[in-house]
Amino acid sequence: MWLEKTIKQHTALCGYIAATLYLLINNTVNALSVWTEHNRDGASTTQLWEPFVWEYTSALSLLVLIPMLVALFQRYPIKTTPPLKQVMVHIASSLVFSLCHVLLMVGLRHLAYTWMQGHYDFGEYHQEFWYEYRKDLLSYLFIFFIFHSAKWVLESSSDYEQQEMPLNQPPTQFLVKKHGEEHLIKVSEIEWYEASGNYVNLHSKGRIYPLRETLNSLSNRLATAHVTRVHRRFAVNEHKIKSVRFASSGDGIITLESGAEVNLSRRYKSDFKLALETPKT
Repeated sequence: MWLEKTIKQHTALCGYIAATLYLLINNTVNALSVWTEHNRDGASTTQLWEPFVWEYTSALSLLVLIPMLVALFQRYPIKTTPPLKQVMVHIASSLVFSLCHVLLMVGLRHLAYTWMQGHYDFGEYHQEFWYEYRKDLLSYLFIFFIFHSAKWVLESSSDYEQQEMPLNQPPTQFLVKKHGEEHLIKVSEIEWYEASGNYVNLHSKGRIYPLRETLNSLSNRLATAHVTRVHRRFAVNEHKIKSVRFASSGDGIITLESGAEVNLSRRYKSDFKLALETPKT
């Protein structure tokens, strides 16, 4: 379907548009609610534009910071980052996120009030910050939940599509996601494969693309596609090998056409040599 295809091709953009629409609607409702509450007894000095400035500056500041949070969540994936490190990273980053949000929001409010010939008073920063942090922490956790939920859904969909491929035929390309975008990577252009937990980093044309699969499973699927396991963490494209040198220990170093070097374990040396000598059908 057109909508499903568009979302898959522009995941990050679609997510950002959805977040923008949500904040616009939510903060508009909040602004009207605040205005109504301030004027319930008819004696408020708050003008109509003020609640909208309060809410929209908060929303705009949040939208500016969302890409940074997404980059952080990608940098420290749940499955490959130790739990304690995860906790420490997110505690520190939530504080930085809240501080940036408050500074941006207050700065925009001062500009808006100056333009409207008014005066904005945020209050005592050291007191108000902790009040704002409680709200920002909820926003942080909500974005964290939405990001990983969306990632799980997209990865599950990708896994299902890969399972639909004929098992007796190796794949000729992979559809991988990186920074919210999808990339079509040809197997013939991948130089080497690096295990990273439940992911495999595909090294192609000087770039790295994470694929959600184990190296053991992937190397088995690509056994007839000139891809050979050379280490418990590495596999190489036989067509991209430039040279191989061995040490007295029996281990070796494989130099690829790009100049990259990959360790060859003596455990895999015999299979590696046999693979090079055996023509693929």
